[in-house]
Amino acid sequence: MCVYSYLEAHNMIRNITGVGSGNGAYISVHDGFQGISSWAGFMEGSDRVILDTHPYFAFSGNPNTQPIATGTGSGAGGVWPGMACSAWGAGMNASQSNFGVTVAGEFSAGYNDCGLFVKGVGIKATFGGDCSIWQNSTNWDASTKAGVKAFTLASMDALQDWFFWTWKVRLCCVLAVVLLFILNNGWF
Repeated sequence: MCVYSYLEAHNMIRNITGVGSGNGAYISVHDGFQGISSWAGFMEGSDRVILDTHPYFAFSGNPNTQPIATGTGSGAGGVWPGMACSAWGAGMNASQSNFGVTVAGEFSAGYNDCGLFVKGVGIKATFGGDCSIWQNSTNWDASTKAGVKAFTLASMDALQDWFFWTWKVRLCCVLAVVLLFILNNGWF
């Protein structure tokens, strides 16, 4: 990473806005998909800098075939809630200590890449199972909804500070309609 470029941008912004609380917004730096641990100690002493990461299982290239529809009780979500905690919790905690403010600038409830246009129009999913269930949420049963919810809540706990990324579930939808659709269907 080119520390000089980041430092130059930081100094330019702070020369305009001022230094310290009440003097401009935070500056967000994306981890460049290098992992948050590689940023420990980066720009120590800088003023109000946030490290942004985008953790996803869906883009790992793995088939992710472990079931998420495993019931509605304490085992809802199968392995996925535990995987979210073990993959992200310790790293976020360490980054908060070793870098400072660290946020998941986006993450989603998708543990696979079967969502509509997730990788782009016309690009096939690498999911090792049948993607058809993920293309029509009206076919989701209570176990699937409970699994997605458990995985998402575990992700929220592990990531601590986050922005939730959703996708258009219908081509005509605006964000408010998407959020109502998600809430009305019991996903959250």
